[in-house]
Amino acid sequence: MTKNSQKTVIPKKSKQKSKWSKLNHWLHLWLGLSSGIIVFIVALTGVLFIYCDNIIDGLAYDSLYVKEVKAQRLSPEEILKAFKQQKPERKASYYIIYRDPERTIKLASSTKERDLQFSWIDPYTGKVLDSGKAYDFFYVIAHIHSGHIPFGKTGNLIVEISVWIFLIELITGLILWWPKKWNSSTKKQSFTIKTKASFKRLNYDLHNVPGFYNLLPALFITVTGLIIVNKPLGNAAHKIFGGTPKAYSLFRDIKPKYDSTKTFAPLNPIIQKLFSKDKNIKQVKLSVAAKDSITTLYAVTAENIGLKGVENGKTFTINRYTGQEMEIPVKVMNGLEIDDWTMNLHIGFWAGWIGKTLTLFVGLICTALPVTGFIIWYGRTNKKKKEQLI
Repeated sequence: MTKNSQKTVIPKKSKQKSKWSKLNHWLHLWLGLSSGIIVFIVALTGVLFIYCDNIIDGLAYDSLYVKEVKAQRLSPEEILKAFKQQKPERKASYYIIYRDPERTIKLASSTKERDLQFSWIDPYTGKVLDSGKAYDFFYVIAHIHSGHIPFGKTGNLIVEISVWIFLIELITGLILWWPKKWNSSTKKQSFTIKTKASFKRLNYDLHNVPGFYNLLPALFITVTGLIIVNKPLGNAAHKIFGGTPKAYSLFRDIKPKYDSTKTFAPLNPIIQKLFSKDKNIKQVKLSVAAKDSITTLYAVTAENIGLKGVENGKTFTINRYTGQEMEIPVKVMNGLEIDDWTMNLHIGFWAGWIGKTLTLFVGLICTALPVTGFIIWYGRTNKKKKEQLI
């Protein structure tokens, strides 16, 4: 009876383990094939976006600094008026002023057809030194990354589903990578790439080994991306860290009533006050009111302000009549900071060049994984077909 019972128990365990292994392999293969092209596009556009601010400023290098620092800068009102005279077809949306007196003003604008541009303006003369369309290019890249281009809200959903699948792929990939036995041979195979090998073996190693080293940072970027696009996850993050969802919308609702009898406060004192808050503040971003009836201005102070990321930044809403900051509820302010940190962590804006470089390598490996995975599947499928023909 003992022998018979042993014979019935051991095969059952082996069979059960085999089923889990097959299921994991099946999930990794078919989920990867079904989402591979989307993951590739999302990862590639993410990589292209990492250095967007450096590229935008790099293309306008000669216009980042003025040739002559004069005793008096023009007021922001005069700068905006000069810009409108030189670019009457364009509508200013915001501008960034630098503490460094040698830096030009960076102004964002658009046309009715969108055509986003940055212009660099001499703060002492009001002359537009240069305008570049790299802003519009990265706008398109960001919207392809989110799926909004070309499919709108449907594209957003497709990308979100693909990112969830990629999260599962990372977990199932780790299970597939994990050696059944740990010895010197399996350690070498699991942790090193055999460069002097056939293309098939090299591709297999390029899928497995970098995939393992990339696991934790890839999970990090994937989860922060999901927090940005998935409402339940975003709400959970805000609840945990004491924020409120849709903080930006609530923030924009904080405004005084329009009063046609009142005049707007001058902008220079507002900007000087923002700079005086902290000596580490190097840049101030100020919105341009789209209509005269808009009673608030939105300001950001930071060490570095990018298209999406803000380094050590803080957000303010300014009463246009008094020039004073308006009180923002604590939960709304926390919500804004949570959103900023999530975005900074996602795009590598959290540690200057170090953060961006690390995110670049992670993104490149994530871009390569669907390609190397497809080549592995295609090679095995072709091999089976050839064997059947023989």
